[in-house]
Amino acid sequence: MNKIIKKGLLSVALLATVVAAQASNRIIVKGTEAKKVEISLSDVVSAETLTIKDVQNVALFSENVKKGESLVKTFDFSTIATGLYFIELKAENRVEVTPVLITENSVSILSESVKKYKAPHISLDGSVAKVLVNNFSKELVKLTLVDDNGVELLKKESKDLVTYSALNFEGLASGDYTLYTSIGDYSFVDTITIK
Repeated sequence: MNKIIKKGLLSVALLATVVAAQASNRIIVKGTEAKKVEISLSDVVSAETLTIKDVQNVALFSENVKKGESLVKTFDFSTIATGLYFIELKAENRVEVTPVLITENSVSILSESVKKYKAPHISLDGSVAKVLVNNFSKELVKLTLVDDNGVELLKKESKDLVTYSALNFEGLASGDYTLYTSIGDYSFVDTITIK
């Protein structure tokens, strides 16, 4: 009986955490008149960066929003080329990407294609870096580790729900190593410093 109660309380706690995490950060992206897009961000619980990028990953606009602040902006896309653009909201441990299609006469928010990515969790325990990637969308996860000379030391791919890697740096030179983590179409870049 105690096990059932404990599991029930754990389930309620996890559900409350998920609901609170989703409710604590609100971004609304909507098309307005002609070729304008309105972005509103409220209930910011940690520092975030709002960026608009083109398909070549070139940032056209970027603004930092501090904890507790709100942001409301209207962007006029009438002066830029037709094509696909991305509105990216990035916090310390997650990213939300909303695609926007600009045609000759209109702007369309592709809300059914919004993607959310959770950043990999990396912890260093002596000479071992533990990397944990939650892959709730079951997209292809690629881990690539390179040294400060750009030499590739590790490449791993997985579609598992959770990808875990223990990277052993014993015997390698001290310095900075770069870990590229790609989840579907999005990449995170982290530096691991070995002393």
